Amino acid sequence: MKNSTAPQGVHQIVIVGGGAGGLELAARLGHNLGRTGQARVILVDGSPTHIWKPLLHEVATGALNTGEDEVNYFAHAHRHGYEFEFGFMNGLDREARTISMDAVYDEDGTELCGPRTIHYDTLVLAVGAVCNDFGTPGVQENAMQLNTPVEADRLRKRLLAQSFIVGTTNDPLRELRISIIGAGPTGVELAAEIHHAITEAHNYGSRLSPDQLRISIIEAAPRILSGAPESLSVYATEELKARNIAVLTSSKVQEVQPTQVVLADGRNIESDIIVWAAGVKAAPWLSTLGLQTNRNGQIEVTSVLQTVTDKHIFAMGDCAFSTDGEGGPPLPATAQVAHQQARWLAQMLENYFAGREVASFRFKPQGIMVSLGKHTAVGSLAAVVGPKRDYYVEGMSAKLIYSSLYRMHQAALHGWVMAGLLYVGDKLRRIAQPPLKLH
Repeated sequence: MKNSTAPQGVHQIVIVGGGAGGLELAARLGHNLGRTGQARVILVDGSPTHIWKPLLHEVATGALNTGEDEVNYFAHAHRHGYEFEFGFMNGLDREARTISMDAVYDEDGTELCGPRTIHYDTLVLAVGAVCNDFGTPGVQENAMQLNTPVEADRLRKRLLAQSFIVGTTNDPLRELRISIIGAGPTGVELAAEIHHAITEAHNYGSRLSPDQLRISIIEAAPRILSGAPESLSVYATEELKARNIAVLTSSKVQEVQPTQVVLADGRNIESDIIVWAAGVKAAPWLSTLGLQTNRNGQIEVTSVLQTVTDKHIFAMGDCAFSTDGEGGPPLPATAQVAHQQARWLAQMLENYFAGREVASFRFKPQGIMVSLGKHTAVGSLAAVVGPKRDYYVEGMSAKLIYSSLYRMHQAALHGWVMAGLLYVGDKLRRIAQPPLKLH
């Protein structure tokens, strides 16, 4: 069993999870501490590549090509002053200050790397979240999910297959029926993106007509986007209905069956594809580490993101139960929270090494942006006019702002020069290639 330790006297920071928060934290610490020799920074993840999670709905429809847009951790680590360890964490020894990792196998079952232990002086857990089915019968067996790039690519292939099946029946009455359970940003964006993808595919020769597409969004709350201002919810509802997407609110799911969604009021929604996008929770294995967690499995942390159990361990992002400052309200599991925590934690650790005082983490709301397809979006920008008022945007202008969020994420990972080059490269590919991955 391999044991990874830092050279004598060098502080070792281990970050578990290469999502939006963990990867940005590794890049910042690698630049400011790893390159200068003040610390050894190691990022651990069970996938060799990173895709920005808010864009998984585009991966699921082929609008975003993972082969072109993913970030390779090995290459990124080489460029930005940290190290990458490939594999899943499976245990924690707080007394020895080590994490244990599973062996890594390829698709054929060949062992690529055996079990390992990695020593840490400071450990940061940033492992994100998993699907929360709230105990609903049939979800795990019959519904697809959209929480990882692997799940998104599986959904993409299922959409292509079902589109081909329906399109080649030569039956104009045959429809492709898709039910999306959960009308938060993920569910709403997925519904709009699927409609756009089917329309684009038809333009490129697919026999499935957009008129044969039946998408239903099923939401237990009285309105979609329940966490957003009501005016945004109304606009998004109208945009979805204009695309012939059924919006079923106040509709609680009782059971998910192989070819239908059973609602609590007795209605059955016949479906060829069912997607569960109704909620997330912390990964169950986090509760086995001996750290204090809440009822949702999230690790409880202090106002400086330090676990309440161990001062050498920090947690951030979706896997952490954190508050806005000392005694403030709980923070939501969103990408912008993870981004701000990564930036803050990087500065906090730098202050720690410099012996400077550390203040509590405070979240600065930036509003909410929801994509409604290729040319439109809707959102509120709290950062424009201050936290007590929102500036509402919709349509093409909102879509431009939405698209800029991904470019800002790229800039945080690569720097602005490289982000600019990636933008130019994306535009050139759009000219030379179809707008969708059609295979």
